[in-house]
Amino acid sequence: MNVVRNVFLALGAISSLILITAGIVGYLLTGPAPVQWSTVPLPVEDDAVENLEDALEEFNQQVGNATAGESVALVLVDEEVGSKLNQLAADRELPLRVRDVRVHFVDGVVRGSALADLGIDVQVALEAGVQVQDGTPKISVQEFYLGRLPIPKTLTDNIIGALMGQANSRLGDLPFTLDRIDLGDGWIIIRGEAKQPSIGTSAAGPSPEPLASSVSGPAGTGSTVGLRPEAWFHFPVQSDVVCFHQ
Repeated sequence: MNVVRNVFLALGAISSLILITAGIVGYLLTGPAPVQWSTVPLPVEDDAVENLEDALEEFNQQVGNATAGESVALVLVDEEVGSKLNQLAADRELPLRVRDVRVHFVDGVVRGSALADLGIDVQVALEAGVQVQDGTPKISVQEFYLGRLPIPKTLTDNIIGALMGQANSRLGDLPFTLDRIDLGDGWIIIRGEAKQPSIGTSAAGPSPEPLASSVSGPAGTGSTVGLRPEAWFHFPVQSDVVCFHQ
């Protein structure tokens, strides 16, 4: 009898431990991220979406009309970016199942949050610096949360490297090279130089299908620049660590 009682006591203790652990994990994952910026999503505004699409179209035309080595720049506003991403999320045109997206551009960093469908709804929040090194964006994660749970920087560097490192070749297909990325209060400016068009191509150059924009280049070029908003999640980056440690 003592043996049976001890077995049931052990099973009860293990079950209690599992339930307590599940409760703690659930509490950490399903709670709001403890960040200092607002994660309240902005409603999709048609004017904001239209302004962003106009900015992309103007940039397409700017690149298409530029000569090799000429400076080009794309200016985006965080509220317009967030509104467009929420529209794409609602239409399920993003590679991740997210909603309630909020984006902030502040001095030198990008802050973002979204509610991700990971089997359960988990608020993901991120703060990262963005720079350009040798024509490649480099992202330095400063804060990363899954719900209330902070993710160590080493792990986030590994994740970024594993997810984005394979996309570096896409930068070579763009008709411009990146020079720098400036971030200010509510805005981001992406600066670069137009490339020399290849023989037999239009002034704006070809663009791979996954990044092709729905906005055509200037009249007569028949080109696409490849800057549709869906492609922002696929932009290649450079990370200090590109593989998981065993």
